[in-house]
Amino acid sequence: MDTHALQNTLTVSKTARYYTLGTFSETTQEVWVVLHGYAQLASDFLIPFSTLNDGFRYIIAPEGLNKFYAKGFGGKPAATWMTSEMREQEIADYISYLDLLYQTLGLERGSHKIMLLGFSQGVATATRWLHHTSHRIDELIVYAGEVAAELRNPVAPKLLSIPITYVTGNNDRLISPEKLADVRLFMQQLNAREIVFDGGHEVKAEVLKTLLLN
Repeated sequence: MDTHALQNTLTVSKTARYYTLGTFSETTQEVWVVLHGYAQLASDFLIPFSTLNDGFRYIIAPEGLNKFYAKGFGGKPAATWMTSEMREQEIADYISYLDLLYQTLGLERGSHKIMLLGFSQGVATATRWLHHTSHRIDELIVYAGEVAAELRNPVAPKLLSIPITYVTGNNDRLISPEKLADVRLFMQQLNAREIVFDGGHEVKAEVLKTLLLN
């Protein structure tokens, strides 16, 4: 008798949550798809992006499909895009989710620019989606995170085909000086412009305003 457990999988439908700021219309000049970091909720992550809500931008914050309690067994839930468990399937799931969201909202309609911003864990998510999707994305913002490892060597072609901005805080305690040096070197290989702000591992409204000026 075989005593080893056999892994099986079943594809099911799941309700995904996303938040928006502004209105998507014929006058929209930019659509921002912004992907949160580990242990965040999209509603909280979206707060500083209100500075972009000027009537000409439509901001979309999808939320990771996986939820958990960030502190023990209770309190406020948080979301994550993936873990190391069933890694490849979780990546495929969120790519399908983001593709479906793009299609559902009709983002391909119009002449607006599509901006993709990833923060922290959301950077790996954003760059994987950029790599795999057939949908148009015009510009990438890498904010306090790094490109997914499998897209670095060799460099994924799409990372060389669109403008990229790299944003980092000068007091980000979640990244070592050695790692930061590696990330900055890779960003230089991508010809990314760099913005260094006064702060830590955080999205700040004033930094987002700086992105608009450059």
